[in-house]
Amino acid sequence: MKPLIGICANYSADSAPGVVTGLGAMGQEWQLLSADYVYSIERAGGIPIILPVTENVETAEMMLGKLDGILFTGGSDIDSQLYGEYPSYELGPIEPKRDLHEVSLAKKALFQSDIPVLGICRGMQLLNVAAEGSLFQDLKRQQPDCFNHSVVGAPMHHPVHDVTVDPDSKLHEIYHSETLAVNSFHHQAVKDLGIDFVATAFSPDGLVEGMEWKGSRFVCAVQWHPEMMVDKVPEVMPLFTAFVKECAKAHISN
Repeated sequence: MKPLIGICANYSADSAPGVVTGLGAMGQEWQLLSADYVYSIERAGGIPIILPVTENVETAEMMLGKLDGILFTGGSDIDSQLYGEYPSYELGPIEPKRDLHEVSLAKKALFQSDIPVLGICRGMQLLNVAAEGSLFQDLKRQQPDCFNHSVVGAPMHHPVHDVTVDPDSKLHEIYHSETLAVNSFHHQAVKDLGIDFVATAFSPDGLVEGMEWKGSRFVCAVQWHPEMMVDKVPEVMPLFTAFVKECAKAHISN
């Protein structure tokens, strides 16, 4: 039996996705997810299960007991109040309902379960906040010496900078390389690392681009979007393969 892997959906209270596409009507809320995540998990040998933002987070937390792994995905900015800061002028659109839901789910996954966890872009930031870490709300203002990490005009699969990988990390075990070429679509980033997380990858300007849990448990997160790259840059696939392999072990043990 292949492992069941939950993938967190995005959420929008704006009815535009339904109205513009003709799939819905004014006033509807939407649960959204790029197909790239689904295909990446499926190609790696997992069974992808889309996890919605539920009315009561307890409903979602109950699903963790049925899953062999969970993937926290990209999306909008995270409410700065969740890491003890007032919003800056550069804070982008936030969705508090998703934020509160996923922080609670992440805390449950990290501290009250042992299932493998993968975070991508916002997902990495979300895991850090759930572990009581903090974020740069806007790199251009708070880290003016950094280069542009939000290259929205680039093709989604195109690597725009390298990252240096810690040779003692799981990320290095996965890729067998101390340098990776990555895409980049973020204007926020990890500032202070959360409880039990260690930085495992850095951009040339010093930003944390990867982090993982201390010890042997598979809890890894990256700041780039490997799911956007798999079709054109298949060399990124080992991250999903390693994640699904760990989820398969969890499935067998359960």
